[in-house]
Parts: sequence; C-alpha cells; structure tokens
Amino acid sequence: MESFNSGRWMTEGFPKQRMVVLPRPVVDRALRGLLPLQLVPSDVGYFPDAKNHYCDRPQGTPQCILMLCVRGKGWVKLGRDTYDLNPGNLVVILPGRAHSYACDVDHPWTIYWCHAAGKDVRYFTDILARRDVLPILHVSGYLNLVPLFEAMIDELSLGYSTNHLTVASMALGYLLALIVAGGQSAQVDQFSRSRIPQAIDYMKSRWQHTLSVPDIARSCNLSTSQFNTLFKKFTGYSPLDYFLRLKMQRAAEMLDTTTRPLKEIAADVGFSDPLYFSRTFHRIYKISPSEYRLAAKG
Repeated sequence: MESFNSGRWMTEGFPKQRMVVLPRPVVDRALRGLLPLQLVPSDVGYFPDAKNHYCDRPQGTPQCILMLCVRGKGWVKLGRDTYDLNPGNLVVILPGRAHSYACDVDHPWTIYWCHAAGKDVRYFTDILARRDVLPILHVSGYLNLVPLFEAMIDELSLGYSTNHLTVASMALGYLLALIVAGGQSAQVDQFSRSRIPQAIDYMKSRWQHTLSVPDIARSCNLSTSQFNTLFKKFTGYSPLDYFLRLKMQRAAEMLDTTTRPLKEIAADVGFSDPLYFSRTFHRIYKISPSEYRLAAKG
C-alpha cells in the first residue's frame, strides 16, 4: 500500500492536530479476514485551522479518501474539475483518482479526514455514484460525523490490537452509512435541499391515496422535472417507487403489530385488489404478506 506521505504535502504540522497512520502490514493483515468487515481506516486525522495545507497526488491513492470540512474553506481538484469545499461539505475521492487540494489562504479549513481501505468501501461509494452526488456532498447533520472520526483516532491511538481495529472498522462503517443516508449534492441550494423531506412527509400522510409525480412535486413547490432529479439524487429511488416502498413498509408494520385481515391492510395502504397488493409486497420483501406475518422477528 502507498504510504501516507506519497505526493506533495505541506511539511509542517498544525497546532493541536491529531493523526494516526497504520503500518501497512497491519492494514494488510486486518483485511485478510481479521475483521468482521473488509473495511479499515488506514489513515485518519484532524487538522484544525490548517494554514498553508496543500496536497498533490498525481497518481491518487489505493484507498478511498473522505475529507469533511467543519470550519473555514478550501478547494479540491479532481482531474480537470475544481470544487469548493465549505463547512458541512464532504469530498469522496475514489481510489486511483488523481487529485490535489488546498485550504483557503484567508480562511484555512478545519478538516477531519480518513483513508478507507478494503473491498467493502465499494458498496457505499457505488450507492453514492448511482445517486449522482459525488464527489462533493453536503451531509445533513454533518457534525454527527465528528464523533466517529474521533472514535477512529482514539482507538487506533491506543494500538493495533484486533479489538482496536474492530472498533475503528465499525466506526468507519457507521460513518459511511451516515454519509450515504444524509449525503446530498453540495451543488443544490438549501431551499431545494429542504424540499425532499417535505415531499416524503406528504407521501406518508397519504398512505391510502394514489399519487402522481406532479402531485408530490406541487406539495414541495418544485417543478416536476426538478423534483424528479432531486428526489432520485437524495434517495436513490424514483418518487413513485419510493412511495410504493413506504406503503409496503407501513403494511409490514401492520402485519407485525395487528391481526387485521390482509384485505383491510391492503385497503389501508391504497390497494383495492388484495392479490395485487400481495404481488407488490412479495416483489419488495421477497416473501408473501402471509409468510411475513408468520416469520419470527425481534
């Protein structure tokens, strides 16, 4: 594996910085079945008020790089494209991608960063790629990510035992899951970004209805085309597919918590034909409603 210092870096450290770089043999051993997940933070750190921070890696790195800006600002260049990085923004740099980045001269950034190694990283980055939000995301509740970066730094600062590596690996997995759950396109304005949760609330209040995309778009004051694009980026699903899955989630909850007949449950989520409801439920849950009700849970 490539060492942390590959590429050109600002040579001096930053006051109160924290950083852990795992020996590459430790990373290799961890990824050969030592951990529950094929996922390990090979390098992780915190650079506060990182004046003159600069890095250039023409060959990229073998790991996926995550960098969260919590204060100040800077820029990231990927190939020929340059992006601004502001508070609440997180950049995802895929393995092997040529890149460079630097803090702003007048407002140097404070960043948390991590190099994520292991084949399971691909699962999360593929989801983000399908939603077309890479490479710069705005993460809802981004400050909730900070304790996970801190947990990785704390654990790996104590050593490289299996226990420490496992905790750090799980913290990284949770971090990636939160990024997938809360990551939205940083290029979208705040007004538009707030519309999607509003649209989802509108769907949830209308279980029994049949909705069209224009209906839902009007509920959050967006045009149909703009709404379609934003919704797919934010959720990974088309609006109507998402609404259908919400209906089936509601149906599953009733199957778990009531003894109501399937016909009543189907009607409650807007299906006049119980057979069509059952086929739809099976398509999403890969099991019939009757089998789902009988299956042991909890």
